[in-house]
Amino acid sequence: MHRRLLALPFAVGAVAICVTVAPAVAADECGVILPTADRLEALFDVLSPSGTPSFLADQIRKALSPLYGSRSAPAIDLRIRSDMLATQVDNSDPYRPATPDLLASDLAKARQLLAAARDSCAPGVSG
Repeated sequence: MHRRLLALPFAVGAVAICVTVAPAVAADECGVILPTADRLEALFDVLSPSGTPSFLADQIRKALSPLYGSRSAPAIDLRIRSDMLATQVDNSDPYRPATPDLLASDLAKARQLLAAARDSCAPGVSG
């Protein structure tokens, strides 16, 4: 019982540190997030569940590559979902075979995360 009481202040402190640090990281990364979001959006605009050339997958991966150094949640979420979208375009994930429905779903979620990433960089937003 005594150990649990001692662990509580450490857990609260760890959460406080994470909450305090996260908004500052997102603000610092906006110089990477915003131009990457613009490049990804241009590629998302040409994707179609009814048929997309597989070479666009490489273009998506190239466009999202600046996000690999990011530590903010919006950037990480956008990077992961965009990569999932690229695997749907070129059918390169043997555990998640490409289908028009999955591509449409991933595209919709990627667009939502794109908006969330931009929102996290909007003036006056603190993460």
